[in-house]
Amino acid sequence: METLSLIYYSPTKTTQKIVREIGQNIGLKLISENNIAENKTKSIPKTTKNCLTIIGLPVYGGRLPVTAIETLKKVKSNQSPVVIVVVYGNRDYDDSLLELKEIASNCGFKIIAGAAFIGEHSFSTNEKPIAKNRPDKQDLEKCRDFARMITEKLKDINSLSELNIPGNYPHKERKQLPATIHPRTDDDRCNQCGICVDSCPTNAITIQETVITNGELCTLCCACVKYCPDEARILDNPIVNTIRENLFLNCSIRKEPIYFVNHIV
Repeated sequence: METLSLIYYSPTKTTQKIVREIGQNIGLKLISENNIAENKTKSIPKTTKNCLTIIGLPVYGGRLPVTAIETLKKVKSNQSPVVIVVVYGNRDYDDSLLELKEIASNCGFKIIAGAAFIGEHSFSTNEKPIAKNRPDKQDLEKCRDFARMITEKLKDINSLSELNIPGNYPHKERKQLPATIHPRTDDDRCNQCGICVDSCPTNAITIQETVITNGELCTLCCACVKYCPDEARILDNPIVNTIRENLFLNCSIRKEPIYFVNHIV
């Protein structure tokens, strides 16, 4: 391997942080980096045989975000090696890594390793923290450990076995909250700076006389909540509050990253 390409979907930069940390510790020259959440119109270049790709996606309710899948399926490879990574909010990654394996395989990649890392949940708040401030220092060290495993496998990728990833067929049902549930804007705090518009990966937010959110497009990634400098974007809904409370109560025990690495046959 000579070069490295990073492809990820990261509205809040959480998945980005993990994918970058892995990539920086493999020791290959970075030639391409694409955040699908920001790269809404441009195509992703085709990978070459001597280029390692790392693909990272967040987990929404045990599945991958549909908007990311649509773009990822357009990527083409000719059996170039890929490392697949999912990032979940300390509950469970369910079928997401297996789902990513299938997509990457259909794109023509050869999967040599996979991992599930933990990032702060999009519903996390200061009052109800869920994997608060993760990935943290320990997680980043685990990224470096994983990078070392990948580097070792790159020495003889032609002799690697098929990568086994846990998961279920059919995949876990993709649950979607009603379109009426989405972050709202506190007009008294909002100065219409437009940061929420720019941070939204699905173009769900527009500004007219007020800030308007299209609930049909909103994925509840909460990037707009995270990046609003005036704390004017708020996700406060009885259904979300119940989910947040359950996560806070039942998913507070720290989970650690898990790796899946091919064996030499």
